[in-house]
Amino acid sequence: MRLIPKTMGGQLVATMLLAVLLAHAAAIIVRQMTPDAMHPLAARYMLDRMAGVYQSLRLAPEKAEELLASIGTPATRFWLATSASADSPAMSEAEHQQAKALADRLPRAPAPRSWVQLTDHVPGADGVRKPGMLASVQLPDGRWLVGYHQSPSGSPWWRPLHFSVPVSTLPVLLVALPFIGRILRPIRALERAAERFSRGEHDGPLPVTGPREARELTAAFNTMAERQQRFNEDRTRMLAAISHDLRTPITSLRVRVELIDDPELRAAMIRTLETMGLMVEQTLRFAAEECIGEPSQDIDLAALMHDLATELARPGKSIRYAGPANLPYRCRPVALRRALGNLAENAIRHGTEVRLCASVAQDRNDVMLAVIDNGPGIPEDELDRVFEPFARLDSARCRDTGGDNGHGSAGGSGVGLGLSIARSCVEAHGGTLTLTNTPPGLTATIALPT
Repeated sequence: MRLIPKTMGGQLVATMLLAVLLAHAAAIIVRQMTPDAMHPLAARYMLDRMAGVYQSLRLAPEKAEELLASIGTPATRFWLATSASADSPAMSEAEHQQAKALADRLPRAPAPRSWVQLTDHVPGADGVRKPGMLASVQLPDGRWLVGYHQSPSGSPWWRPLHFSVPVSTLPVLLVALPFIGRILRPIRALERAAERFSRGEHDGPLPVTGPREARELTAAFNTMAERQQRFNEDRTRMLAAISHDLRTPITSLRVRVELIDDPELRAAMIRTLETMGLMVEQTLRFAAEECIGEPSQDIDLAALMHDLATELARPGKSIRYAGPANLPYRCRPVALRRALGNLAENAIRHGTEVRLCASVAQDRNDVMLAVIDNGPGIPEDELDRVFEPFARLDSARCRDTGGDNGHGSAGGSGVGLGLSIARSCVEAHGGTLTLTNTPPGLTATIALPT
């Protein structure tokens, strides 16, 4: 069983409650290690009783024995003595204070002599040593009124917790919870913004609010997001300019090549120029994929994959969708369709049977998409390399990994950017794309966070 809360709010609340409980534990330990002392209320009760009995005996000294016999209790006893208890050891500072408090309760004229001793060594009726007070006051006839009061038995150490723990924790929670919410509010906003940013969405800078640490963290995130966005825009503009500048010399070379008399040489040079033009176009598209401004939408992934299977149907090829009838998901549909299209196009080019599968992973609650074919596989040591731009591997499968979905690209005449673009689209959604050999074919698996 997990005892530590997973959330920061739960950990803060648990920390405060733990601190309160530790304070109670420390108080209990100190109380157990400290010798018992006379409770202030018990001392005040004894002094008031002594003053009252003194007044009664002063007014009716002939009824002293009868009165003292009637007011005694197991914890409090009064008796008359002929000798003064003041002959006992000198009073301590605390006993002097109690004696003064007793004198203040007695008549001032004439002022009677009084003496108090606080003791913790007088056994009670049960034989247990308990704190008590022994007090003496001299009556007008010269006798001494002596009283002893024993403090009640101490309660078990855990009994005060029934009252003190709720009284101490509830106010702490009532005061702390609003402040914890205020502390965590900007952090939760930052978490949501970071999740959106990982999917390629950026709604502008976050408001800088909350405690100093939260403000500094939010400001750092805003700076990072702004720099990343500016970097992507600058890179796209640079590559767009390079692409535009390269089109002119390529077109010029194409015109001059047409003037070559040797048909074989002319055809070879034209193919080279077409490849160069294709590389320029796809390089620009590959770089711009991360900066796409397409807004996220709620779509049905099942319908998207079913439409894709219908669109890519070829004579002599089998491509079908296998999965739930409905699979709602929030994404950038054009980018995700392009990634699936690149993978499906590559699969149908190399295999005769292709399945587009969709499911929800129960352990991680991720959306799992798969493109499965029966074509030749890829050597295990080259599975990661095929994602590199312009990868040209030796295996038959990898001599053409540049397939796209036919939406404005070169289709089957790719130059090695199809899988790179697919992975870029998937990672822009915060997901992962992996290739696995599943004889007699290959499986491309996309894991998208929900």
